[in-house]
Amino acid sequence: MPAVPTARAPVDDRATAGALDEIGDEERWLWRLVVDAERVSALAPPAPDADRLACAEQRYVAACQAEQRIQTRIRATEAALARPGSWLRPAHRSALAKHLKEDRAAAVLAAVQRGRVEEVLNRLRTVAAAHASYLAKHHATLAAGRNARAELERIFDDLIDGYARLQAPPAWFRFGLGFPPPPGAQREWLAQARETLAQRRRLAIEQPHWPEM
Repeated sequence: MPAVPTARAPVDDRATAGALDEIGDEERWLWRLVVDAERVSALAPPAPDADRLACAEQRYVAACQAEQRIQTRIRATEAALARPGSWLRPAHRSALAKHLKEDRAAAVLAAVQRGRVEEVLNRLRTVAAAHASYLAKHHATLAAGRNARAELERIFDDLIDGYARLQAPPAWFRFGLGFPPPPGAQREWLAQARETLAQRRRLAIEQPHWPEM
């Protein structure tokens, strides 16, 4: 998907609070892309817990390896018992037969354990596949939403800079956000300012007559 085009020209240093508050058609379009992506994402089938899926994968590999080791021992024992010379060592042959019996019983238990783990893993894989298929089907909408969010964030940074340059910033900016931010808190302040600005502008679009704060 191509990048979402810039939706706002750079803020004029002489801009007023009213001009900064205005929301143009292109920004509204960006918000529509975000809303569409949110709607599509909300309808996505749930994805399996990543840790649970990884654990199931590891358990399945371990179960298969354990079963394979037992089968390897069984084949080796059967080969040893098939040698004519084994009859010349009755005690050794008896021990081999005992081990073979034990390994065959262990092989049954290992196969059952592997089957149980495989059943759990297959269910998780089915859930993961359904989730991935849905995301792939709606890739264009979701990608457009991500691009729009990135562009909106650039707009918010531009607007925050514009509000900060005003001789008399609005109350919600100066007092609500505590501008200017205290030393050492600029990163946290900017994150809060972006979130607040996003909430205000989205609410202004969804509820055009909302009361000024």
